[in-house]
Amino acid sequence: MNVVMAIPGEVDFSNTKFLVVDSKPLFRDMAHAALTRLRTQEIKHAPDVNEAVTTLKRFGRQIGGLVCDWDLAPVGGLELLRMIRSRTMSKVSPQICAVILTGRVDATAMRAAMLLDVNGVAIAPLSMEKLMKTLSNAMSRTWTLQAAQNYLAVPAIEPPAAEGAQAAVPINGKEIWRRDADAAAGGHSDSAGSPAPKPRPDHSKELLNVRMCTLADVKSGVVLARDLKDREGQLLLKSGTDLSTSLLTRLKSVAEGHADTYHVWIGERRAAS
Repeated sequence: MNVVMAIPGEVDFSNTKFLVVDSKPLFRDMAHAALTRLRTQEIKHAPDVNEAVTTLKRFGRQIGGLVCDWDLAPVGGLELLRMIRSRTMSKVSPQICAVILTGRVDATAMRAAMLLDVNGVAIAPLSMEKLMKTLSNAMSRTWTLQAAQNYLAVPAIEPPAAEGAQAAVPINGKEIWRRDADAAAGGHSDSAGSPAPKPRPDHSKELLNVRMCTLADVKSGVVLARDLKDREGQLLLKSGTDLSTSLLTRLKSVAEGHADTYHVWIGERRAAS
């Protein structure tokens, strides 16, 4: 007999119905298992956005949580989130808790996700423990819904599904994502299977008053002087990005309670001559 128990310290999801949207059965199963361990009583599944929309229209505001892969084709998870947040889908709560999964690090997509008020992002390598932590943090966060036009104004981001496959491989007993598109195209990858990073421009020389401070102390209106990465070295935002109030709010949310120790390099733009 299998006994489902929530891990101490994690959020109890027992009153929230979830929809998991992913074209890969492996990750649908992983998300289902994570939600079950968090005591979710009812979980719906969809392999793509079209079927997800059908499910959301059918169950409406009964669905309180969404776990969706960004890397779907032809419509990605971020576009589904935009439809929900902008009230395009009138029967669905625009304040649904949304967690985006992705096997690809893309700073532009990350910025769009933050502007769309994503509640959590799980980036490869993905494990059960990491996904459960992301889900728990996402459900415990508080945020304010913006006007519909703010979400509609966020630039559309095309999912990378057509550009290359995401392969699931076991490493140290855990299933993670690994991109194999570069290898198939004759490109080169690093030892972890990720594409070798390209040199990025240094914007610090273009800015005034460049300094390092904690994320908690950053005020809106400044510019990132250096790339911002998470604690695993994954790129979140490119240098040169203007930090608006809404973007800072999402960044501090992604920092998962470590905004007071998370250091970033910022500066001000030079006045046009």
